[in-house]
Amino acid sequence: MTFTWPWALAALLLLPLLVWAYLRGLPRPARSVAIHPDLALLARAQGRPRPLHRHLPALLYLGAVALALLALSRPQAPWPLPDDRTAIMLVMDVSRSMQAQDIEPSRFVAAQEAARTFVKSLPPGTRVGLASFSGSTLLNAPPTRRHTEVLSAIDGLTLGFSTAIGDGLLEGLNALSGGTGDSGTGPSPAARPPAAIVLLSDGRNNSGTDPLQAATRVKASGIKVYTVGLGTANGSLRSSRWSTPGRGFDAATLRQIAATTGGRYYEARSAEELSTVYREMGRSLAWKVEQREVSGIVGALAALLLLGSLGLSEVSTRRLL
Repeated sequence: MTFTWPWALAALLLLPLLVWAYLRGLPRPARSVAIHPDLALLARAQGRPRPLHRHLPALLYLGAVALALLALSRPQAPWPLPDDRTAIMLVMDVSRSMQAQDIEPSRFVAAQEAARTFVKSLPPGTRVGLASFSGSTLLNAPPTRRHTEVLSAIDGLTLGFSTAIGDGLLEGLNALSGGTGDSGTGPSPAARPPAAIVLLSDGRNNSGTDPLQAATRVKASGIKVYTVGLGTANGSLRSSRWSTPGRGFDAATLRQIAATTGGRYYEARSAEELSTVYREMGRSLAWKVEQREVSGIVGALAALLLLGSLGLSEVSTRRLL
């Protein structure tokens, strides 16, 4: 926490003076002793000792004064805010292995639902798009602030053959760079709006561009890739006549893609895990943290403590505790 007027913190030196005044005003022990004929009756009239109840109103009042004085210094704290400049591309594997039902009701349906969750969790001003890949790639929806278009594109995804992870990455890069395939020849990465690719795959690359070469090109553009491996080790495709065992996703490649670009790697072994991963990314990728003045919040907390102090003091005076 930082302060716009740090010199105002000197007012906190008044707190020890308030503590001294409070302690000085407490009742002092009697200097003389009076004999009472019925000590049991006297003890019942005094009631149980209430040291905490006795001093709690004063402690709340002291806290209220401390927060009010702190607010005078105009404190600033990190505050999350939507970043309207952010652009995010969802890149989804739509190879035929996504029909596997090791994740109920299927990998494909679970991935669609998680993608919807991700889009719905983004701030309204964030640009988001969708690309899909199997043996070939398709830009289903370019980055847009009209999130309903992306949700419709998710509903319209269809499955294909083969898995071209590298080509899927390059499709996301082209969409974020306006179709130029920028690999570092434009403005420096620090000068560009923040952008990210969220890539989901349940298999291993078996066609197209090498994924690690594609990751190197994405890195040159200053774009981070967040990869998600979907599925279980024993996932398989089944029909009424045949069954094809699944090999699972290529965790090593997905992890290296994320590390190369400065992103993060996730694994999802169930529909619930996948939705949680996408929800977490949606709450973090499209936000920025800025220093904002929080004097109003600190002042409101001071008012609440003051009200609590006055309320407890009134109750204590009426001896309802």
